[in-house]
Amino acid sequence: MKLTVMQHTDTEDLGTIKDWAADKQVDMVTYRPDQGDPIAQLNPAEMDGLILLGGPMSVNDDFDWLAAERILIRSLNKLGRPVLGICLGAQQITKAFGANVYRMPQPEEGIGTVRGTDGTLLNVFHWHGEAMSRLPGSTLLYENEHALQGFAYHDHIVGFQFHLEVTPDMIAEIGAAAGKPQGPVNPGILDHGHQVLAATLDRLFL
Repeated sequence: MKLTVMQHTDTEDLGTIKDWAADKQVDMVTYRPDQGDPIAQLNPAEMDGLILLGGPMSVNDDFDWLAAERILIRSLNKLGRPVLGICLGAQQITKAFGANVYRMPQPEEGIGTVRGTDGTLLNVFHWHGEAMSRLPGSTLLYENEHALQGFAYHDHIVGFQFHLEVTPDMIAEIGAAAGKPQGPVNPGILDHGHQVLAATLDRLFL
């Protein structure tokens, strides 16, 4: 198993997904399309799965590489290959299949909660100023009073608007890079999210 990863900024990397991959003996190859990596040349038929990480840009920006990512997403869907999108990545999935991504009145930043369809609350790290419209045919996974927060599309695509992969150090780095310092984070508050993410990765990619 070798997964393809799209990383869009230095501070929003794989985080705890690296630990999951090492534990499950899953290989990963990371591309930086924002730095010119030629992802349009990738062959979807040779990809076992795709993970799209977050980033500071908008899916509505006119970058060729954003459009190339959406082509990959649609191609992998036709092949039935698994895709996980986080933050910007989830918005890319949404836009790839024709739903809207729009500017929020206020950004959602820092530790907060989302509600699962069973009413269970989950602590997550938010870092986004845009939100996703409901993708027709998708299944709602998470939401809160501000936005749709997570969805499944068919049985092999999942999008999370929030970050479950982060560690306290990552949160500090993301905030510092944006000029918005974040307060200390108790690692324990992230543990359940890490478990949810690992279970999602198992279901999608193993």
